Amino acid sequence: MRSVLLLILFLAGNAWAVPVWARSRVAVQPFGGAETQPLRKLVARIIGKHGFRVLTSLPAVTGTSQYPGLAKNKRIAAFVVGEVVVRGKHTSLSFLVWQGIDGSVVGRWELSGKTATLSRTLGKDFWKHLGPAIDKAMAPPSDRLPPAPPMRINAGTPVADSADGY
Repeated sequence: MRSVLLLILFLAGNAWAVPVWARSRVAVQPFGGAETQPLRKLVARIIGKHGFRVLTSLPAVTGTSQYPGLAKNKRIAAFVVGEVVVRGKHTSLSFLVWQGIDGSVVGRWELSGKTATLSRTLGKDFWKHLGPAIDKAMAPPSDRLPPAPPMRINAGTPVADSADGY
């Protein structure tokens, strides 16, 4: 869907000015586990570099049935949820990508390794594994209308002062 929008904008000669309302929004939910903020910021930065508007201000949901309603209210295409488990010098990460339109899981990825090098692996491989799922995730239809294009009306030729005085 994003590629169709970009093609339309390119053909219109305005490919670089994607309107704010047209950009897909992705919510990176708070990750479960200890010391997760740096990893969450890294994931948000990776997603943002690929042209998505990233939301990190939404609190974690209490049940997955909340995703479609929240997605409709906030116009969110995908929710990225992570779980971090630290065991000594090793850390395991699990990610799920939930689609906004129906709350279904459209992507999952797990990785583990030494805590010291895991951020580098995450930065290198996150988009490769979950990017396609985020890219194809869809937001629910919005009740909000996009801005209307300017309208020009041809009202005919100007009327000169008439002899009737009108």
